[in-house]
Amino acid sequence: MHQIPTNERAARWFAAAPQRHSRRAFATTRASAEQLAALTELAESLRPWPDARIALVAEPAVDVFRGVIGAYGKVTGAPHLLAVIADESGARATAHAHAGYIGEAAVLEATALGLDTCWVGGFFDPARVDAVVPTSGGERVIAVSPVGLATDGLSTTEKTMRTMAGAHKRLPLSTIAPGAGDGAWPAWALAAAECVRLAPSAVNRQPWRLRLEDGALIVARDSAIEMPKVTRALDCGIAMLHAELGARDAGASGTWTDLAGGLDVARFDVGAADDSGEGGS
Repeated sequence: MHQIPTNERAARWFAAAPQRHSRRAFATTRASAEQLAALTELAESLRPWPDARIALVAEPAVDVFRGVIGAYGKVTGAPHLLAVIADESGARATAHAHAGYIGEAAVLEATALGLDTCWVGGFFDPARVDAVVPTSGGERVIAVSPVGLATDGLSTTEKTMRTMAGAHKRLPLSTIAPGAGDGAWPAWALAAAECVRLAPSAVNRQPWRLRLEDGALIVARDSAIEMPKVTRALDCGIAMLHAELGARDAGASGTWTDLAGGLDVARFDVGAADDSGEGGS
């Protein structure tokens, strides 16, 4: 079982969640030494599970990004790189969920620090990433994110990519969390579901589904069919972090337990909840 280390950190990430937007065009300006030190500290300290970790590459020696078709959709100019690493020697889906959780934590930390990011799952060169991110055993880099300061204004490619992915379209609460809006869910669970609606996912597919079961919140995939490069489990791990941040802001802290049955990914059990709806972080 796992819980975010501190309320202060959870509050920072919750505040950053609505501010995070994917950016692909970066200025070459480096992040400050303080910003890089903060991300390095997070990468080294945030290891809630042994099968997932993140790594900051402050000085990428090669350009790891590639476009959808040739250079189209390609990330450009990013001075730094975050790598999201899963150890697939055990339960692959579980490792991917854990990696999604801590990867999103790093993305939100970067956002809180005033930096820009973009989850990239399929359009990077694995061989080039392997050259700059050491791995061992069953580890594999399953996603990356550029880190830096985005250019002023959206590029033409960024505008097109956002339109293609429907980046601003969010599934209604009734779809991702049936019953959440009917007054039956406690305030902490409703807040968790609302925060999940802000979570990023591959091509904005939003493959997570939430339900209450015996007073706990269950995060599940919407389908057993997985994409070869960016799994639904990875996206659900991102949703797990958002759910926990929403619950924390509503006054409820808790722990995660992995679930291996069917579509279910994980279960969040709260230890203390304040149903007043007032923030508790």
